[in-house]
Formats: sequence, C-alpha cells, structure tokens
Amino acid sequence: MSNPANTPQPDLRDEYPQTPARDTVVAVVRGYGAVQRLMEPYFATFGITPPQFQLLTVANRLKNDSPTQRRLARELYVSFPNVTVMLGRLEEAGLICRRTNPDDRREKFVELTRSGLLLLRRIWKKHQRQLDRIVIGLTAAEQVQLTGLLNKLTTSHTDEPG
Repeated sequence: MSNPANTPQPDLRDEYPQTPARDTVVAVVRGYGAVQRLMEPYFATFGITPPQFQLLTVANRLKNDSPTQRRLARELYVSFPNVTVMLGRLEEAGLICRRTNPDDRREKFVELTRSGLLLLRRIWKKHQRQLDRIVIGLTAAEQVQLTGLLNKLTTSHTDEPG
C-alpha cells in the first residue's frame, strides 16, 4: 500500500488489525470532522447549520418537483424524524413552509420562502471561497478523483446495516 508524500496516516496501533478498509473508513470520518469544523462557524455567520444549508439547497434544487419531507430525508441520508425537526426549525425561522398534500393529508410538501431563497443567494455569493478553502490541499484532479471515490462508496451499498 503506497502512501503519497505528505499524506498523514492515522496511527491505529491497537489490538484490531490495520486494513485498507479500516484506513479508508477512518480517513472518511476524519475528513468529515475536518469539513464540519470548517463549515459550522461559516454557516453560523448566516444563522444556520451545515445540515440546514443542505436541506435548503436540496429543497431549492427540487422546487419544481414539490419535494416532500420524506423525499428530503432520503436525499439528505437522514431519518424522517431528524428532517422533521430540522424543518420545524427552518419553518420557525421563516426559511421554508410546509403545506399539506391535498391527495394525502399525511404528506407535507416543502417549499423555500422568499427569505429562504434570499438567504441561499447570500450564501452562494461567498460559498465558492469557503469551498476552495476546504480543499486547498488538493489539486483539481485530486478533487475530481476524491469526488468520484466518495460517490462510488456512497452508492455501492444499500441503506441497510451490514
């Protein structure tokens, strides 16, 4: 297993064997933690959290499809109760609204409010600089490669626990 120059490897010396799978999962978890540490204060300046931004972004992307709460949960890889709580907070903040599906009263459609769309536009004006800051240690080719590998990892299994 080769280690490109300057790529830190986690010290996993313990009773559990160090394998490529373990190294990969540890690297993904550590990478996620690093991204979260950089994104949380950034989004806090806009009064939202990273998951709330993701929800607003997905709701905006799906606006022509009248996304439901369940669809948003699936798109975000979170549980229905988690997305319900998040939507409640965003609704209280005036960033989204929920309306009942007239064909199935148990189902709610989610829409961005004008305030929600304006907030996204404010974020998008600064967002590329923040994204560039996060991936500063990677070349453009490495960014493309990492994206492909993480997408492959995400889609290579079902949501069922192994």
